[in-house]
Order: sequence, then structure tokens, then C-alpha cells
Amino acid sequence: MKTYIGSHGLHNADNLDTILEVLSYSTNEYPSIMAVRTDYHYPPILEDTVGCFHNLKPGAISRSINALKEMLKNSELRRKRNGARVHPNTLRNVWAKEFSQSGKCHFHVCFVFNEQAYNKLGDYNIDTSLRMMITRAWYSALGLELEDYPGLVHFPDNCRYILDRNSADYIYEYGELLHRLDYLTKLDSKIYEEGERNFGGSRK
Repeated sequence: MKTYIGSHGLHNADNLDTILEVLSYSTNEYPSIMAVRTDYHYPPILEDTVGCFHNLKPGAISRSINALKEMLKNSELRRKRNGARVHPNTLRNVWAKEFSQSGKCHFHVCFVFNEQAYNKLGDYNIDTSLRMMITRAWYSALGLELEDYPGLVHFPDNCRYILDRNSADYIYEYGELLHRLDYLTKLDSKIYEEGERNFGGSRK
């Protein structure tokens, strides 16, 4: 494993390369992109609550990404039928799986969109907003409804980044986003052992 010293001690250089590749794929395809940082959590295992019965099978992050892709596809089809202009969009992502001291895991995720297609998160109270699609995708991966255990998806402060190649602020905004995503490459809080995948990203 290649490592480097970063803001949180040792970081995984291969993970950083993946982040750079994902951003490169996106900025080469679209002149302007939107990146959104979010955190995915599991519900606590509490006796006699619905949280006990969520989908514990491996691959939750992959299921959530696939669910989001399907929701975006359906949303775009609805808008086309209604006569709205729909811009092309390739959903890309990077994610990291971390463990707390108690052994409970959570995910840090960054989704990347064509900014012409998606440039706002929207409101919690609008079911078709991007914010709600990202949220519902995680609950779908766990086999839960939002009302079963609220609060499993968190959008941190300043979670939205716009990178526009034609903007004078492009280099600065790129650096800000890369600094934010560098956190995902830290070795601390990750488990490195056979069969444990703790980082991933889009391959094209």
C-alpha cells in the first residue's frame, strides 16, 4: 500500500488516485459538475424495533448507488414525458467505509453529477428532490422506509461543490473539493483485512 502524510496522519495514496480519476472522468465529460458529500449510517440494533430487521447483507453501498441510478433514470423519464429538457448525466461516486471505536460502521460518500442536469439538492419535503433521492436510495439499500428510523443520511455543512471549467474560481474550487475528499483516504478508522472493502469509486 502506498501512503502519504495528510491532514489525518497516514493516508492511502491509491485511494487518492481513485478520487483524482473520478474527478477527471467527470470534468472531461462535462464542462461543469456538481459534487455532493453525504454520510450514510446504519440504524442501531435495538431489540423489538424495526431497526433490528434492516438488510444486513454485504454490498449496501453498491445497492444504494444502483438504487439512486434507477431513481435518477425514472425522474428523467418523467420530466421528458412532461416536455422538460433533460441533460445527459453520468452519476459517479467515491466512498469510504469507516468504523467507530464501538465497531459500528458508516460510509462517507461523494456523488458527482453533470451540473447542467443537477445543480441543487432541493428540499427534504419534496419527494422528487435530489436530496430525497439520495436519502431514499440508502433506505432502499437497507430495506427500510424513511419513517422506520429517521436520520440515517446526513448532509454535512457546505456539502455541495460546483466545478466549472469556465469559471475563474475553478482551480480554487477544485482544490477545496479535493481537500474535502482527502479525508476519505485516511487510514485511521478503517479495517484492512482480507474480504473487507473500505473504499471504492466509479471506474469510468
